[in-house]
Amino acid sequence: MSSHSSIQEACFNVCCSSPFSSHSMTQKQEQEEEEELEFSVITPGGSFLTKDIKFTSQESLPPLRTSFYDFITAFPDYLQTNQADHIRSTEYQNLSCSSRHVLLSHTSQQQPLFSYSQFRQLSGLNNSLFTLSSTQVSSGEEMLTLAREESQFQSRMRKRIMSFMNLEESEYDMILTQDRSSAFKILAELYSFKTNPNLLTVYNYEDEAVESMIRISEKKGVKPKSAEFSWPSTGIVSEKLKRTILRSKRRSKEDKRGLFVFPLQSLVTGASYSYSWMSLAQENQWHVLLDTSALGSKDMDTLGLSLFRPDFLICSFTEFLGHDDDYLTGFGCLFVKKSSSQALSEEEAVTDPANLTVVKAEPNWIMLQNDETTLEDHNKASTSAIEIEEDDKAIIEFRGLDHADSLGLILISRRLKSLTLWLVRALTCLKHPGSHQTETPLVKICGPKTRSDRGASVSFNVFDWQGEKVDPLMVERLAEREKVGLRCAYLQKIGSVGNKKRRDGESMSLRVSVVSVRLGFMTNFDDVFRVWGFVSRFLDADFVEKEKWRKKALEKEKKNK
Repeated sequence: MSSHSSIQEACFNVCCSSPFSSHSMTQKQEQEEEEELEFSVITPGGSFLTKDIKFTSQESLPPLRTSFYDFITAFPDYLQTNQADHIRSTEYQNLSCSSRHVLLSHTSQQQPLFSYSQFRQLSGLNNSLFTLSSTQVSSGEEMLTLAREESQFQSRMRKRIMSFMNLEESEYDMILTQDRSSAFKILAELYSFKTNPNLLTVYNYEDEAVESMIRISEKKGVKPKSAEFSWPSTGIVSEKLKRTILRSKRRSKEDKRGLFVFPLQSLVTGASYSYSWMSLAQENQWHVLLDTSALGSKDMDTLGLSLFRPDFLICSFTEFLGHDDDYLTGFGCLFVKKSSSQALSEEEAVTDPANLTVVKAEPNWIMLQNDETTLEDHNKASTSAIEIEEDDKAIIEFRGLDHADSLGLILISRRLKSLTLWLVRALTCLKHPGSHQTETPLVKICGPKTRSDRGASVSFNVFDWQGEKVDPLMVERLAEREKVGLRCAYLQKIGSVGNKKRRDGESMSLRVSVVSVRLGFMTNFDDVFRVWGFVSRFLDADFVEKEKWRKKALEKEKKNK
């Protein structure tokens, strides 16, 4: 068998394994909730991060160099991804440890179009490389017509994005929106809920974009449904989701059941879901919306998506990695399968016309008239720099996409798997000191631990020496001060332990606040080591108290000014 065939088979086995074929639902659920594989089993090499190792203070952590040696001993394949380190050092200098936010700001759900060095070279006196102009539409037909009216630059960008997303130009239309949330709103407003009256979402965390779709559908008389998730794995409760897919009513045999909104991975916990859920939904007369925000940069290249073409896709892009400035431009993308465009009904009542806003992107950069490679200063730029012509604007490189393409699916996946699994094990080795035989763990992972098919997001909670949970918002604020990108998120639709019922007979579901971190294709070992080091500070019993007093002192000082 060729190596290419092996890769395809591996992708298919991981991505397309059915959650309801070879095992019963009960067996599947039991397997998910069993203790996960030992770290030593899933790592090719040895590691000092064994099950019995523990670190009880920040000072006890090994230094960066020692930890990195241990890391590459456990994951020797990581060294094959050094091309990413070279790209980071030459094209994304803003991601160095001396820069601002080290992790969160360059691992968000938006894919970069350009590199940082390219942005610096082209932006000149402008704050953004392109400008967005908004247009309000009144129907799906008008939206699709407008999307097909392109300038040369827009055509170039669409073709490059669709190539990156592994989508056929002949099969999908691409609509630009103000952001990811706007894409969800537009689809919710235009989707034909009148004839396809169900909405089924599969998110184990609260997502404002998805919530906006749910609110709009409710105004249209839909009673939205959601998948339920197990604890602590945060995987799908398969039996309940299958029952909902199969039994949701439709108005007639000619109509679809409704819209099935599916993310393939949890952006917060890293739990992965089978492509087969899309297949089951399509076979049972659902339109499928694939939300790609939690996928890795090249996950769209997997074999599964060539087999299960969704009716709609949503993704988002930003200018470059590592910024947290509001003025930099990003946008959302809604892809509509041409054969499914009839699902955008002309009869749907719009709940808010402002939701039907699409955008056009035009280049906003300047180039110098000569061959100099550096930008002129403010005075020279005003006289010697000109806007390049439309034909030239259309041939700009999308270097951020090129970098992800050059690394490819296998290298990016290998890199993220190594970093994620090491971080999970490192966090679980942090223990509060104590006289008891079993020390109190500082960190409890919420979601998959060392499953080899987990995504590149990790969620957890921090506990003090008494076993009390530290407020994730507090952790987020302290991390922000240390320029480490942790954020507070909220898990939802978590099935209660013991399957407790409400008075109306419905199953109770839990809402859990967690700390979450997301790794991206430019993340390196320094980043995850800094996360580990920051979290270890909570082993100091006075750390949180000191920070509370510090915050109060700063607030008092501001009031006195």
